[in-house]
Amino acid sequence: MQKNRTLISLLILVIIILGSIVIVQYQAKKAAWLPYTIGTAVPSTSDMPVGMVMKTFPMSMTEPVPTIAMTITEDSMKGWNVHVITTNFTFTPEQLDGATVAGDGHVHLYIDGHLIIMLGDWYHIDALTPGTHTIKVGLFNNDHSAYAVNGNNIEASQTITVQ
Repeated sequence: MQKNRTLISLLILVIIILGSIVIVQYQAKKAAWLPYTIGTAVPSTSDMPVGMVMKTFPMSMTEPVPTIAMTITEDSMKGWNVHVITTNFTFTPEQLDGATVAGDGHVHLYIDGHLIIMLGDWYHIDALTPGTHTIKVGLFNNDHSAYAVNGNNIEASQTITVQ
């Protein structure tokens, strides 16, 4: 009888531990992919490609290949203004999380590794702490797949120094 109770207790303990591991892994995965609230910063590691890319949208050389560039200017009142310049690309905020369409989508903006979804070509950064900051932008399709050509994501990066 005592042996059965010990065995049942041990089995319950194993189930609790395995359940905890599954929950922690689920929450980590959820934290990496769910925060697509517009304008919300999402922490990520700086060694990951723009947008924590899990999949790409490879461009065919028979289609017009989109390009991306950006300008960053200090705002006269406060912060910084980021202007994204694209070619062969249309912002389609109404299609966010929808089906892929060549030439459509949105931009993933990274400020020191923090993701912000851009649904248009301008973004205002309220403030940055003194020091050096890396700003990256990348083209993404409606389903958050990164536009890529020959295996390289279509993106641009700049470093700015704040006094």
